[in-house]
Amino acid sequence: MNSPEAGSVPRRRGRPADVDPDRVALLALRHFAEHGYETTTMDDIAALAGIGRRTLFRYFPSKPDLVWGGLEPVVDRMHAVLDTAPADERPRDVIARAITESLDLGPEGVEATRFRLRLMASDPALIGFGLTRLGANRDILAEFIARRLQVPAEALRAQVLADAISSANFSALLWWASRGEGDDPASVAVEALDEVLRGLPG
Repeated sequence: MNSPEAGSVPRRRGRPADVDPDRVALLALRHFAEHGYETTTMDDIAALAGIGRRTLFRYFPSKPDLVWGGLEPVVDRMHAVLDTAPADERPRDVIARAITESLDLGPEGVEATRFRLRLMASDPALIGFGLTRLGANRDILAEFIARRLQVPAEALRAQVLADAISSANFSALLWWASRGEGDDPASVAVEALDEVLRGLPG
């Protein structure tokens, strides 16, 4: 039986403690932008991030998950604002504040978001992959609007307004990523909100 070399350190099994999913996603997004989304493999991303393939798949089961992986915290922040807003705050102001706080991303978050949205704009299949996640955000808006209008969440008016606001928000962010200037996606999204908010009292 071969004995281990002097001074060698046994390899630890399991998930590395220092894996930062946001860092891995940003590395992947930068690589997609430079080398192409279709031509990049998950093995390429694992090597770039310095982690094993199995570890990468624990965090991101697919390439589309790398693109969409940053949405959940944004939705959570929006949900928190809509759920805790004072009853006397104007609905428009609540939604604008929810958009602004949800898109408080920091420099690397803004960079990653721009890359993500540019990829989505260039690949309709990627948008299709994330429709369920976008739907969660729309449902949160519908619940808030329904509370303010004092109608059921499934009422036509609440559903149509939520669809209009959610679609305008996403469309504005796609525009910002592809054509807009600056590092403030929230201001563009709030401008889009004001373009479509015609049917919500206040």
